[in-house]
Amino acid sequence: MATPSPSQLPIAFHQLFELSKLNINPANIGWATVTVSDKFVCVREGPKVLIIDSNNWSRPEIRQIERADATIMHPTKHIFSVRAGNLIQVYQLQPQQKLLGEHTIQEAVEFWKWVDETTIALVTSTAVYHWEVVKGLAPVKFFDRAANLAAHQIINYHGSHDKLYYALVGIARGANGRTVGHTQLYSVAQKGSQPIDAHACAFSRLKRPGQADTVLFSFAQRNEAGNGQLWLIEMGGQHKVPQPIVFPDTNPDDFPLVLVASDARGVLFMLTKEGFFHMYDGLTGKRLMANKVSAEHFFIGGPFEANGGIFGINKTGSVLSLSVNSANMVPYVLNVLRDQPLALSLAQRGDYPGLAPMFQQQFQQFIQQGQYQQAAKLAASSPQGCLRTPATIQLFKSLPATQTSAPLRDYYSVLLDHGKLNEHETMELVQPVILQERKDLIIDWLAKDKLFCTPELGRMVLRLDVESAVTIFKRSGNKEELAKLYAELCQFDQLLAFVKEENFNPNWMALFVSVLNRSPANAAAFARTLIKSPGGPLLDTNAVVDALMERNMVKDTTSLLLDVLENTEEHAALQTKLFEINLKAVPHIANALFENNLFSFYDKQHIAHLCEQVGFYQRALQHYTDIADVRRLLISYGSTMQIEFVVTVFGKFTPEARLELMRELLKNNTNSVPTVAQVGVKFTGPPSANPDPSLFNPHQIIALFEEFQSYEGIFAYLQPIVALFATDKELIFKYIEAASKLGAVKEVETAVRDYEYDPERVREFLKEIRLDNQLPLIRVCDKHGFVSDLAHYLYRNNMTQYLQIYVQQLNPLKTPEVVAALLDENASDESIKELINSVGHLCPVGELVDEVEKRDRLPLLTQWLEARFNDGNKEPATHNALAKILISSGDDRAEPFITNNEYYDPAVVGKYAESHNVSLAFKIYSTRKCSNELVAFTNNNGMFREQARYLVLEQIPELWALVLDNANTHRRSVVDQIIQTVLPEIPKERADLVSATVQAFMHAKLPLELMELLEKIVLNTEGKVWDSQHLQTLLILTAIKADKTKVMDYVVRLDGYDPPSIADMALKYDLPEVAFKIYDKFNVKVKAAEVLVNQIGDLERAKEFAETCNEPAVYSVLASAQLNHNNVSEAIASFLKASDASKYEAVISAAKSSNAFDKLVDYLKMCRQNLQKLSGLKAKEKIESELVYAYAKTNQLSELESFISSNKNTQLQTVGDSCFNEGLFEAARVIFNAIGNWSRLVSCLVKLKNFSAAIEAARKSNHTTSWKEVCRACIENDPPEFRLAQLCGLNLINTAQELDELVHYYEIRGYVKELMALLEAGLTTDTSIALSTTLAILYSKYNLEKLAPHLQLFKKKKLNISKIVNVCVENKQWAEISYLHELDGDFDRAVRVIIEHPEVWKDSKFREVLVKVKSTDRIYDAIKFYLDFAPEHVVELLGVVSNRLDPVKVVQIGQKLDAIYIIQPFLELVQEKNIRELNNVLNELYIQDEDFIRLRESIARFDNFDSIGLAKSLESSQFLEARRVAAHLYRMNKRWKQSVDLSKKDKMYKDSMETIAESKDQGLAEELLRFFIEPEFGVKSPHCFSACLYTCYDLIRPDVVLELAWRHQITDFIFPYLIQTMRDFTTKVNTLHSVAQAQPLPTPGAVPVPGFVMGPNGPVPVGPGPVGPVPVGQPGPPGVLPPGFVMGPNGPVQVGSNGQPGGFLPPPGVLPPGFVMGPNGPVQVGSNGPHGGPPGVGLMPPGQPFGF
Repeated sequence: MATPSPSQLPIAFHQLFELSKLNINPANIGWATVTVSDKFVCVREGPKVLIIDSNNWSRPEIRQIERADATIMHPTKHIFSVRAGNLIQVYQLQPQQKLLGEHTIQEAVEFWKWVDETTIALVTSTAVYHWEVVKGLAPVKFFDRAANLAAHQIINYHGSHDKLYYALVGIARGANGRTVGHTQLYSVAQKGSQPIDAHACAFSRLKRPGQADTVLFSFAQRNEAGNGQLWLIEMGGQHKVPQPIVFPDTNPDDFPLVLVASDARGVLFMLTKEGFFHMYDGLTGKRLMANKVSAEHFFIGGPFEANGGIFGINKTGSVLSLSVNSANMVPYVLNVLRDQPLALSLAQRGDYPGLAPMFQQQFQQFIQQGQYQQAAKLAASSPQGCLRTPATIQLFKSLPATQTSAPLRDYYSVLLDHGKLNEHETMELVQPVILQERKDLIIDWLAKDKLFCTPELGRMVLRLDVESAVTIFKRSGNKEELAKLYAELCQFDQLLAFVKEENFNPNWMALFVSVLNRSPANAAAFARTLIKSPGGPLLDTNAVVDALMERNMVKDTTSLLLDVLENTEEHAALQTKLFEINLKAVPHIANALFENNLFSFYDKQHIAHLCEQVGFYQRALQHYTDIADVRRLLISYGSTMQIEFVVTVFGKFTPEARLELMRELLKNNTNSVPTVAQVGVKFTGPPSANPDPSLFNPHQIIALFEEFQSYEGIFAYLQPIVALFATDKELIFKYIEAASKLGAVKEVETAVRDYEYDPERVREFLKEIRLDNQLPLIRVCDKHGFVSDLAHYLYRNNMTQYLQIYVQQLNPLKTPEVVAALLDENASDESIKELINSVGHLCPVGELVDEVEKRDRLPLLTQWLEARFNDGNKEPATHNALAKILISSGDDRAEPFITNNEYYDPAVVGKYAESHNVSLAFKIYSTRKCSNELVAFTNNNGMFREQARYLVLEQIPELWALVLDNANTHRRSVVDQIIQTVLPEIPKERADLVSATVQAFMHAKLPLELMELLEKIVLNTEGKVWDSQHLQTLLILTAIKADKTKVMDYVVRLDGYDPPSIADMALKYDLPEVAFKIYDKFNVKVKAAEVLVNQIGDLERAKEFAETCNEPAVYSVLASAQLNHNNVSEAIASFLKASDASKYEAVISAAKSSNAFDKLVDYLKMCRQNLQKLSGLKAKEKIESELVYAYAKTNQLSELESFISSNKNTQLQTVGDSCFNEGLFEAARVIFNAIGNWSRLVSCLVKLKNFSAAIEAARKSNHTTSWKEVCRACIENDPPEFRLAQLCGLNLINTAQELDELVHYYEIRGYVKELMALLEAGLTTDTSIALSTTLAILYSKYNLEKLAPHLQLFKKKKLNISKIVNVCVENKQWAEISYLHELDGDFDRAVRVIIEHPEVWKDSKFREVLVKVKSTDRIYDAIKFYLDFAPEHVVELLGVVSNRLDPVKVVQIGQKLDAIYIIQPFLELVQEKNIRELNNVLNELYIQDEDFIRLRESIARFDNFDSIGLAKSLESSQFLEARRVAAHLYRMNKRWKQSVDLSKKDKMYKDSMETIAESKDQGLAEELLRFFIEPEFGVKSPHCFSACLYTCYDLIRPDVVLELAWRHQITDFIFPYLIQTMRDFTTKVNTLHSVAQAQPLPTPGAVPVPGFVMGPNGPVPVGPGPVGPVPVGQPGPPGVLPPGFVMGPNGPVQVGSNGQPGGFLPPPGVLPPGFVMGPNGPVQVGSNGPHGGPPGVGLMPPGQPFGF
């Protein structure tokens, strides 16, 4: 076996994607989280799932899922399944999300997978279930899981194409550690399983010509011994093939992971776990190739739909795909495997190219040997259909038939058995079948998918069977033709469903016209469906309407428009058209449309004119917008219209226009007042602060009516709206005026009652107009307080009857005013009494009495009041009036009345009595408890004793407050009466009155008066009737507040008060002596002492008092005071006398402050003796700690050491710190040594400069701080102790932070040499990253020579690269920086440093580093650097990194730096990639270099460039070759005319001829002929003319050649052409003659086959129905001729676009004058002839001789 090169291998390798590019966590790339289907990859990452479509890898769809144990995608559709626990849900994601199915399974699911388009397989530990999700069914148990899969991990599940076999695959760890695989093969028919040892399997189809496909089961295994085997077994058949699988010895744990069978390519693909790819023949199992394709392990894979191959995902997330390289397969098998039978088999099964000559040779041998059956089979199975050509069909046609066989028939039989026919085969087979009307054969072949479907075939079959034709059109993929067919068949629903399913947008208008022509009745419905399409209109409604109206289809048009129109502005024109159509054709329909008010955006003016023309005057008014039109119609026809309608018309105009129109109506029509009034009402706006400018102000309308003196109009206008303007006084007056003028008294009365107006103006107007009924005037006067004026007016005008009506019926409450007016008018008493009596109890008594009393006529009411009294009236006013009459008359009944009557108002009557009888007044106030009035009355009359007695007896708090208020000028008089007169009168049993009086004085805050009152009570020499502790205390407290001079006297004289409260109050009011006196008097010694020391502040007096008392508590008080006054020694002495240790903290603090440590020692010893009196351990610790401190302060070191040895106090640390801070280092040393605080001991020894002892203590401490302290002390010592400092430093450098501080400490003092010695010594025992990094930094700063060896020694693992880099950057050591980045593996930065600092650049080293960079951007930066710094080396650099470059970016860089010519060799090297930008640049370079040979080569080899743009740039070049290239480019792009014109311009006639020959354009060919011979072109070259005839022979018409040759007398030059033409013509005639003789044609008119008529060239199919005589040029009755045909002189002829037969003159009116019907449509007759040929060919112009 030969070794192939990579380009010869029969596989195509594709790296599809890197999952890591989606920022997926590498931990989530594995079997548990990644699932695959034919089209999707699904990655589960925490709460989100990424769904990756293989058509768009870089843009996954991300779904957030609260919980998911597993997710899978449908093989082909956007259907997503999620499993959480036992709950499984299936969702459709597009076009919108919806739940398709949901199920809770009782067992745990171990594996699941879609097995077909509708079914999910669920594998549990015991069984396999199938769940048909789409059908909404529950999962069904399919089969039990086999025992050989127990404790296995299920990795795959497959089903055969016929759904009769299924395979479940699992893997497990074997006994020897290998991964073993087992498969359960299940047969649906037998309902049984078979265990198989296999890691992977696949089902495929086994195809045999003439037989049904069977199932081929393939599986791959590797046993525990490491041997692999592939089996291919036909299920239920004889085919069974084993083949070995070779696994490399270096991969003992490898095993088959995925097996994929490709039916289309006839091969098996296999991926193994450890990254190997195998390909085998799908029939024999022979190995085709095997190779390692991934360095990482695969964990999942499957079939890849996009290329028909296999794909796998490895552990790093790389998605790799391998497929067949079809072009290499046969050469590979022949040349590398050297297996010709396998190559033939593969070529036939996989349709591979490369064996066509071999098949053709074999085919010819079979034909020559007469083995036609074998030849047919060989042709049927030929790869790429190389033998299935029209020539083969013609060959079989030409073969002679025998009695037993017909070669053509047998050939078609073999083809049909083999599979599907191609296009030529299908057309040849179907034509005779249609002629024979064998519909059943067509249906059968379509059902078996044997025919190659094209639109031509569909049109042919349509005559025979519609359904079959539809099927053919669908399969043809010609959507336009299928849509046209659906439309012609009026299958609109199917049409819309088809275009929606296919996402196809046909020419809807053409389809509609087709339906309109064929089936007008269905056209409107079709248009309606399209216009109202849910996705938007598919037809232009205007065009549809025009088409329908051309046929005068008014009803259909109206119905359509009503269905599709919307009331929007965009449909305005169509709305106009709808009304126009109906107004002209069926006006009543238009009127109904107006009634329904469906549309509002049509052209109102246009429709108005049409309405007026048909007599719809109201409709016209509705639509007219010009006021002149409206005025004209209103004046002419307004009287015939309803007022309500006319009012609506005015709404279209501005207020000014409306007003003018109303004025015109009033001027021209006196009966228009109601209409104008209604218009005014309609367009009057409500009152508003911001009135609507489009509405009337009512005063405008009133002024309009006043112009015509129309009170009727004003009244009619205002009556409906007057309530809205109830506050507009002017408008209301106008309304009252108009109503009064018209005698509308009720409306006037309503107006004056309910609305606002100028009352005086209205009153005077009503007086002046003297209405028959005075109620409106009464209303005005009553409402606005003109009652008196009204009464005077009515009385003087003898209309008193209206006064009685007024007070009786309207307002009885105004009777007093009326009576007052009558009294003023001197009316008789009888008339007044009559009036009052007529009102009765409704008359307000108070007001009436007041009015009568004012006029001193009160007795006038006596009789009336007594009557009310006798009736039991309880109204106060009545009783008040009677009381006043009794008092004023001096009647004896007055006192009993005021005493016993409870209904009068005492305030009113009392006030009245004050001026008539004082005693009665006091009686009234006191009896009815009118306290305020009583106080005021007694004050005014000097009756203070009565007032005081009333106050004490009644005890009303509010009254006390009033009387005792400071503002009361009579207070003192009342107080005197209370103290002197009233209190002595109070009996002993009414002590409550005394207390209440005292409280009143207290509340009034009258301390002096209160003291006076209390002294009267407490110190009463007559007997202490009310004496009590409360009153004594109150007296002293009041004195404290009001008169301090009396306090001491009260304290001494009285004994019944409350001492504590009095003492406290005395202290509060700064009377300490009073307080001391009280405490001393009542024997409270401690309190007395506290007053002496705290309030009086006399320590000597306090000391004497303490000695007198001789009580410890008193000494304690004294000691505290002495301490507060900083008399520390005396205080300590007092504390010692009191034996009081309670204030030890204060004493300690004071002693420390005054430095009295000697005294403090004695006190603390006393405190230690009294510790039992103190609470807690804290006091003991404090006292003992302070005693230690006191010993230290008094330098009693021996006592200190002795005390510490026997008392290990926990606060010794604090004491030691205090001693240390105060410089008592020896004492501190003693304390720290005793408690073992070595770090603090270190500090003490350092202070004492005992460094050796300090190092020993630091060693005991073993603390970083201690070592640091000693180290620094040694360095700072004079002279420095570097040896001792190094000993300390070695204990510091093992910590990064301490190391940094130590380095800084040495550096700032300039001890760099000693520092480096210290670190070097440290490296002997410590090789930490921090230490080696720090030393590297020091070398960088101070000893660069040592840096490189140091870096080499420690490299990356012992160095902090970034830290060293930062220092090197500061020191500008660029070479070292680049090397550091290289050590760090950051090759990108290493390269960048060199680029930025080219002084350290070395070419070989730079390229060595560059190939390792990760970022391609850095590579492009390097290219720019080389182009700028070392352009001579750039090509070498590009060659090194070419596999990582995007040539387009390289081009952009070269262009930007103007160095594209430098990288040209590299661009040429990579041009094979055929990149557009690359090709454009190279082509431009070749043009600049004038290298047109290489330019042509580039254009020929690489077609991805802007060919048109290049052609345009070249066509104006000065170089001929450049312009030839431009012509060639135009030719490549089929821009034949531009190419030919350019070639003609450059006289490159050969190029132009070849271009035209390639174009197959007859017009261009004949134009070139004229160019060569016509004088106007200036060429006149018969030789070129002749050459053109040769080159373009097939394109030029003979008559054109003859005419041109004859006209230009070059007949000799065309004879070769004529000879060849005659030869071809003769050949064709002879051929036709032979065919005619073999099968004679029927005579014209005969019908050789039912359903056909004879046309000029043979039978023509017609539709069903009778065949009868049809006039020439007419389509005939329905069904006689097929669509698109008319009857010609010799039979049916296909028509052109206007429905006329080709070449015949149409009936008048069908075509315009000067036209005839050509084969493809109308053709103008004239200088160009009837066939539309070029000028000068065909018929000559009129008047010119014909020529022969």
